[in-house]
Amino acid sequence: MTKKDSVKIENIVASGKLEPELDLAAVAEDLKGLEGIDEVEHSRKSGNRLLIYFSENDALCILAPTSVYIFNGVDNFEEVEDAKQKLLTALAELGIISSPNPPESQIAEPFEIQNMVCTGDVEQELNLEAISISLGLEAVEYEPEQFPGLVYKHMDTGSTALLFSSGKVVITGAPDKKTSQEAFNSIKNKVTELLD
Repeated sequence: MTKKDSVKIENIVASGKLEPELDLAAVAEDLKGLEGIDEVEHSRKSGNRLLIYFSENDALCILAPTSVYIFNGVDNFEEVEDAKQKLLTALAELGIISSPNPPESQIAEPFEIQNMVCTGDVEQELNLEAISISLGLEAVEYEPEQFPGLVYKHMDTGSTALLFSSGKVVITGAPDKKTSQEAFNSIKNKVTELLD
């Protein structure tokens, strides 16, 4: 992480949707043992879905009967893309889609990054009460008796930042690292101005 890129990606959430409806119980059995798939768990506790774990990849894929697939648990785009290719290759081997690069007719919603969680550090202690007043009450939630951080809805980027008295900042809701970096830079500038 360079000084210019002072935010670090902690988690990426990406999703897409294919056309066919799925019988998850059958798919779970068929996926087991396929190349690239490490483990498959059919979960009915919190909805009917498959939890798919990949070999040599930290991504978790959640696959719904509607063919919505969601990836999370990784901090770089290469792992997300690798997990997506492993999933699509496995589904193609099962005949659910025609190939690992399915035609548009088999794609209901294109694959895209939905959210990123990034962290940064303003490298100084923060007075969250003073910052909450300075940032404007309409954009801030600060209730220290319920949560130790300040929640700031960054209007310019559409992201949300959690600021902590230690100077740590968590940015969520940004679709890419550049937007997270912009939000962090804006917050750091506002905080620095306040502290000067």
